[in-house]
Amino acid sequence: FDVSWRHPNKTKPTVVFLYKIVQSKQLMDSYLAYQNKVESEGKFKAQGKNAGNECRRWHGTKRVCNIGDDPANPTLCTQAGCRLCSILRTSFQVFDPNAGGRTFNRYGRGIYTHPTSSRASDYASSVGPASIYSVIMLTNIIVGQAHKLTQDNPALTGPPAGYHSVFGESGNAFNYEELVVYNDDAIRPSWLVVY
Repeated sequence: FDVSWRHPNKTKPTVVFLYKIVQSKQLMDSYLAYQNKVESEGKFKAQGKNAGNECRRWHGTKRVCNIGDDPANPTLCTQAGCRLCSILRTSFQVFDPNAGGRTFNRYGRGIYTHPTSSRASDYASSVGPASIYSVIMLTNIIVGQAHKLTQDNPALTGPPAGYHSVFGESGNAFNYEELVVYNDDAIRPSWLVVY
């Protein structure tokens, strides 16, 4: 969190709580099956990378409750529109805007992640009960073969043929990198960081 906080105009906050996210066996089995499928297509491990070119990325989203604020009460809410609790309960879902999927963005409908915690923090919002904290998630994500883009392409509904994800490079049109996947099984939340 600290090392990847790179926005020069934002003061780096202090982490107050850290939670390990434990997914159901069914969700982890489907993630591992997808990882094995991608690995069989690319042989990433042979290239010195993790199976399926797995990495970690940050994801910020909306919460309408105070999940994470009190370690004595880690109960997920059931409020409509609480994207955070929806993701924690069922993982990410591309076509469910309450479970991490977004539309009308740089690379179409997908699940957006960031290598910088400060960029993910831009998307972390709390609506509802007042909280002095913000939260973001560290995710495990199967990158596979990433298609690099330097310009917006909001019409995308998936990566181009032969690719598993889209990588927006910083530079020309972008200040910060983004990594987008379009398959629910390509990503799982791993840690919840409260700051």
